[in-house]
Amino acid sequence: MTALASLIPWFGTTLGRLAVIGFIAGAWFGWLYHHDSKVENRVISKIEQRNSANVEKATAARRSVETVPLDQLNDRYRRND
Repeated sequence: MTALASLIPWFGTTLGRLAVIGFIAGAWFGWLYHHDSKVENRVISKIEQRNSANVEKATAARRSVETVPLDQLNDRYRRND
């Protein structure tokens, strides 16, 4: 009888069944943890890309109004003092 064949009756016992269930659950939670960390890294990188794009837009907007005199910077949100 081979070593693997001698383990087959052991898997029929309560302890053997619990070991199989524990192995399957451990493999599942290990995969889930790995998958979640990959998704988390992907989401963080997208947020950082959008943030850098917004910074570039804000910098371009700031540069576009640097040469305009202050009395010409009127828009609908400016308060009339």
